[in-house]
Amino acid sequence: MSTPASDLPYWAAWSRYPKIGPTRFARLRQAFPTMAESWRASAQDLRQIGFDDQIIQELLHHRQNTNVDKSWEEIIRLGLNVTTIADDNYPTLLKEISNPPALLYWRGNLDCLTKPTLATVGARRMTVYGQQTVGCLIPPLASAGLTIISGLAYGIDTACHQAALSTGGYTVGVLACGLDQIYPAANNTLGQKIIEQNGLLLSEYPPGVLPLKHHFPVRNRIIAGLAQATLILEATLKSGALITAKLALEYNRDVFAVPGSILSEMSQGTNELLKLGAIPALKAEDILATFNLHNSTVNLTRLLNEMEKMIINALNDEPKHVDELARLLKIPAGEMAAKLTLLELEGIVKNTGQQKFIKLI
Repeated sequence: MSTPASDLPYWAAWSRYPKIGPTRFARLRQAFPTMAESWRASAQDLRQIGFDDQIIQELLHHRQNTNVDKSWEEIIRLGLNVTTIADDNYPTLLKEISNPPALLYWRGNLDCLTKPTLATVGARRMTVYGQQTVGCLIPPLASAGLTIISGLAYGIDTACHQAALSTGGYTVGVLACGLDQIYPAANNTLGQKIIEQNGLLLSEYPPGVLPLKHHFPVRNRIIAGLAQATLILEATLKSGALITAKLALEYNRDVFAVPGSILSEMSQGTNELLKLGAIPALKAEDILATFNLHNSTVNLTRLLNEMEKMIINALNDEPKHVDELARLLKIPAGEMAAKLTLLELEGIVKNTGQQKFIKLI
């Protein structure tokens, strides 16, 4: 089943009025056979389905000032797709939440949401430890077939999208603004790369809607609603990531949290979640077991030569500088740098910045 093409412009036109949320959309759907008919409804018709007089006057004003055809032409011109809650391709898991969006705007590959889905969120002020947890967990999860869903924000979100893409996996960015823009703007290139690598960008907001502060907690319900489970990698006690975790619990979805130092503010949120019953995420297999999947990342250590094995054995979870490794293993600094570059390309080590490396296997 799909929404008739002739009716989609009216769904979109209604969505441009901020006060037509999921509840009022549902009333319109129940009362009228099509959104086109609801668009032409009289004040009396709208009053009979429970809209108060103030809202009715605002709706009538919105209709008078909205050119449905031009509004739809803009969506087409921007290359956006629209899926309504009445469509078969609307994400099944999202339909299950209490207030699913009436329609979604999207670009890319909507089918990646038919695969096993994991929401991954965390702090915008990502620490080295947070970066390490992303490097250890996300590549094997994406390689095993999980679609990684996040919010395209700075920090953990960005790192998770990038880690999924680095393995050739699927990733989905859920925005708190219209898809005619990327927020933050610094992630424009990342957003384009997600689409190019068969991923997905989506939003419930029409073109032109700015990333206002109150949109982000509303957006988080979509991130949690699209996913079978949610992983919190790093978060303070007041992090927006905890909103996503609490929503996931409300939706009866599994919540995983990465434990951290009791001395770190950036791990207070995840440690609190663990106290409340979140599942500890110590390795990728802890999460994959929930999906009945296995880590498909090949263990390359048996393929390495002796020098490479020495380098891997000298690395751990604490970043080591290339010069420190060269001195420790008595290998010329230039040769050490070349070896580390090769190992990074193979996904065996990770450069955490400033030529400091950790191992990923």
